[in-house]
Amino acid sequence: MAEAAPGIESHKSIDYRVWDHGPQPSGFTVTDNGADGGLEVSGTCPACHGWTVTPWPYGAVGSKGVLGSLLGRGAPAPTRPAGRRTVYCECGHLHPNRPETAWDYGCGAFWTVELPS
Repeated sequence: MAEAAPGIESHKSIDYRVWDHGPQPSGFTVTDNGADGGLEVSGTCPACHGWTVTPWPYGAVGSKGVLGSLLGRGAPAPTRPAGRRTVYCECGHLHPNRPETAWDYGCGAFWTVELPS
């Protein structure tokens, strides 16, 4: 769930709708919290204008170095995520017409951002 937005939030209670907003070249901040904390992409949803925060952990998702430790190599150094990534609205507001099966906590909008190398 999204944390509180800095400053004043101008959230709009729009109907839930899965909607691709395409690449967003600006308006999002990428914070590097190190290998243990990963990256965080934060900004305002282009659809509902709610504050949203999406974490991107270092390394391959779900790996935790299992293969390397099974082979006696130890865990590999975590890889910093980079390149284009899809971000979903995680504003935390209950949008009208949100299906019970929706796994996200936002308005259904998604877009891409470029994580720095």
